[in-house]
Amino acid sequence: MGMAALSPNSVLATPIQVNPQVKNDIQGALPQVAQESQKTIKAAQTDTITISAQALKMADDKNVAADKAARKADEQRILQSARDKDDAAKSETQRNAVKAYKSVAAKQ
Repeated sequence: MGMAALSPNSVLATPIQVNPQVKNDIQGALPQVAQESQKTIKAAQTDTITISAQALKMADDKNVAADKAARKADEQRILQSARDKDDAAKSETQRNAVKAYKSVAAKQ
């Protein structure tokens, strides 16, 4: 009896043509598959932030100002270090001069 149901036409037929219930099953499954795929898409999405050109410019301006301040602080440290070395050299020169003066004064 199973063989009698097979024919060239039934072999080439789509499942919907052979069994109308398949059409209902497929129609019921499609929305569920679509919903599941949307869940997957939403899970894979990441948050995005839109930043205006003005906000980017403001951030860049702040970075530029911070860089300038850092460079200026570095320059100030370098200048202070140079002044400190210069002061130390002057102090050493003054001490040597005082020693030389005392030495000369003691010989007289």
